[in-house]
Amino acid sequence: MKQVGIFGKRKSGKSALMYALTRHKVKATFKAMEISGVTKVMLVDTVGVDVEGSTAEESAQSVSVALMLICNDSFEMELAWISKLRKAGSSVIVVISMADLFDDGGAALAAAVEEVSGLKALCVSAETGAGVVELDEEINRRLA
Repeated sequence: MKQVGIFGKRKSGKSALMYALTRHKVKATFKAMEISGVTKVMLVDTVGVDVEGSTAEESAQSVSVALMLICNDSFEMELAWISKLRKAGSSVIVVISMADLFDDGGAALAAAVEEVSGLKALCVSAETGAGVVELDEEINRRLA
């Protein structure tokens, strides 16, 4: 079973995004999720990459697709993790999380991340659902 990992700092919206992707309205415990177009995918919600000794290091070695969440303009650590995930063989999707909290929906932050990393970032809000379908579609493309 392919694994999709959710990476980011503490309080970057990892769990909220997990619930949005699985279409759960309330917190639930599960091991596999359905993503439209893919039968079963193991979704790995990691402890923050800024937590020493977190499960993120171990998870980085086993995921096919890694979602790297960025929620503010201090994203040097996330850039280092993108490099680490790519070296481990993961296909990385950069996600500007909590996009509803930005006046521009996260567009300026996405542009800044793309300028530095060369990777296009998707702006997503688990709260409003904005960008969740597009993220779903991109995950499917990467897993195909």
